[in-house]
Amino acid sequence: MIHGGDIYTASEVTGKALPEIIDMSSSVNPLPLPERIQRKIIEKIPLLHKYPDTEVRAFKRTLSNLYGIPSENIVCGNGSTELIYLTVKSLKPESALILEPTFTEYERACRINEIKVIERILTLDKEKIFGLLRKAMQERKYEMVFICNPNNPTGWLIEKEEILKLASLYEKTIFLIDEAFIDFAPDKTLLRHSISSNIIVLRSLTKFYGLAGLRFGYAVASSEVIEKIKKYRQPWSINSLAQWIAEEIIRDEDFKKQSYEFFKRQKDFFEYSLNELKLKYFPSVANFYLIEIPEKGLFQYMLERGILVRECSDFYGGNENFIRVSVKNRAENEKFFNELKKFLRS
Repeated sequence: MIHGGDIYTASEVTGKALPEIIDMSSSVNPLPLPERIQRKIIEKIPLLHKYPDTEVRAFKRTLSNLYGIPSENIVCGNGSTELIYLTVKSLKPESALILEPTFTEYERACRINEIKVIERILTLDKEKIFGLLRKAMQERKYEMVFICNPNNPTGWLIEKEEILKLASLYEKTIFLIDEAFIDFAPDKTLLRHSISSNIIVLRSLTKFYGLAGLRFGYAVASSEVIEKIKKYRQPWSINSLAQWIAEEIIRDEDFKKQSYEFFKRQKDFFEYSLNELKLKYFPSVANFYLIEIPEKGLFQYMLERGILVRECSDFYGGNENFIRVSVKNRAENEKFFNELKKFLRS
């Protein structure tokens, strides 16, 4: 499967050292971990010879305190991607509906687990999403529906009231809502609505919190669903370091505020630059943009200059004229746009 963030192959291909690669293909917060948390890691090093807590108790307690969610409604995983696979495997739906273009692992999880019917709705028009979903559900009662919200790669957000309305109409269908990027619109989360409903919410600490290398995610659902998922989870799948950092960073309000302010400034610069170049792009609530490039060959052009972007031909309905680019620091963003201008003028 193709994903963003493969700086290792980019390094081999270009001969550049890893720190020289500007990775705009992965939508990960570039801000460093707060010093307080870095010190906490050092303090915990003497405990690394101990097994990690397979129940992730400390993190669950923290999450419960923050959102008022009982621990029995939470299961943690080695990134939210692991939980996608565990959910499909444990619930064994016979049919699934996927709103496309979106994260490719939903379809892969369904195919690996031999889901008999996999249907996909393709639209690049946000205003048509809810109508298309309702029409599809009227034609066939799917057992599981995948919705990435905010969506990767378009960056659009479906209002939670619309999802709740659809879920209430089809109570026997499981709605898996992937909120990997919801920290950019925190008031739109469905976390509390998933405790006693047919909704499963997946969350990740990869994107907003910048923990791609540690792998930590969690799911919130009814206690019955959580127990089914836990039966298929491997013991000790989440290392101690990831657990310690996750517990600390989700309650670090200063880091959240700093990140919001950072992304607000850089997104303003990003959109100004895209508008100046008169390029078509999708308005995004998240930290990335899906951009249509009129000329082919941008991926290779950027790679040769040490800039990695996400070429989108493997997304359902996508092609090589679409790229997804994540928002980084000002210097990296400026270098990307300087090279983009040269490419478009060549």
